[in-house]
Amino acid sequence: MTCVIVGGGVAGFQAATTCRALWPEQAVTLIDAEKEVGYYRTLLPQFLVGALEEEKLFFWRGGDDPHLTVRPGLRVTSLDRGSRSLGLAGGESLSYDRLVLAHGGDPYLPDILAGPPCRGIFPLRDLTTIRRARSWIADHRKAIVVGGSLVGVKTAVYLRHAGLDVALVVRRSHPLLRALSPEAAEVVASHLKRSGIRLFANSPLEDLRITDGAVSGLKAGGAWIDGDVLFAATGTVPNLSFLEGSGLLTDGRLLVSPALQTADPRIFAAGDVAVIAAPEGEPASPNTWPQAVTQGKTAGANLYRPTPVPHRDLFWINAMELHGFPLVVLGPPVEGAEVIAYARPEEGVRRELFLVGGKPVGGSLVGDISAAGPLHALIGSGRDIGSGEVELLKPRTRSVFRFPEGSGRRQALVFALAQKP
Repeated sequence: MTCVIVGGGVAGFQAATTCRALWPEQAVTLIDAEKEVGYYRTLLPQFLVGALEEEKLFFWRGGDDPHLTVRPGLRVTSLDRGSRSLGLAGGESLSYDRLVLAHGGDPYLPDILAGPPCRGIFPLRDLTTIRRARSWIADHRKAIVVGGSLVGVKTAVYLRHAGLDVALVVRRSHPLLRALSPEAAEVVASHLKRSGIRLFANSPLEDLRITDGAVSGLKAGGAWIDGDVLFAATGTVPNLSFLEGSGLLTDGRLLVSPALQTADPRIFAAGDVAVIAAPEGEPASPNTWPQAVTQGKTAGANLYRPTPVPHRDLFWINAMELHGFPLVVLGPPVEGAEVIAYARPEEGVRRELFLVGGKPVGGSLVGDISAAGPLHALIGSGRDIGSGEVELLKPRTRSVFRFPEGSGRRQALVFALAQKP
């Protein structure tokens, strides 16, 4: 018997290497439906436009551990907890003693984009698809990016800097509203526009134009947008089909304990596929790259522990660089939270923290990410913010004003600089 890990992304590999390091007597087999595994999905936008060599995409290219077996190109079709085995496409069965589910999800495509086959539409998810897209954009230079997520915004920026005409279509009023406050999102939106990206906000998808079997335009928010290549950054759907009937799903979700343990004590889950039960409040699923790393480590460490240790880092921190424009998300907006912010809009800078009961619970650093580490540690400490930490957020201030009462916040302080000090 062996430990089997389903998923060749960063969560799966972190689980595999952690298990091998802590439990060297245990063999590990890692499988994945993709033919290539162990690469940075977060770097696919750079690879798409030729700003990154393919070799630099990979964080794993084989190793010398004889007890770690990696088998790509294997899709799981069933799970039999009674016999502790996985059924694979093609009829093979794979037995396990411990199991980690870290296989993520499949791209979600709105109905308009998931209709009849159409050339020139590419979900932003896997390396095989991005390779095809890279060939396509050599001769197709009018790009439409659908989705205001981090990956959508990043892809739009890199396409624009590669010389493509780019339209970014966002269903909500601003891009990145799941991660940022409207004020911080507006700073990002202004940067996108200055970069030459045409931003279509409040624009639900309505129709797709196809010419000679290829995409030639998209109707969104009442306007037709010309384009000969379309990238979908519309999210993912966890792949749970092979878990139906396994007894592991709760209301259609793979719910795990704070220790990332499923209803079966021999089976753990990590990454996008896992929904973590919170001691207080709603279950959490912070689908970020840093979370995939830490969850994979926790799952691998807990596999053979008599008493699994809870995964304590449930922060939504994420960082990205939009071709010279830095951004760190310390945690999404919280309804009713107090907001402390430092802003220099003329320089594309906004730095903010969200406070509940005097304790910082999230925030963002846009355009200036200095002190990101100390501020993240402050959020993790769970203590009230002190004057020293406020100074980290607002190095120098010239004026203070409050948001109107109708802004939807209990209290909001904005420290604004009209000019450089």
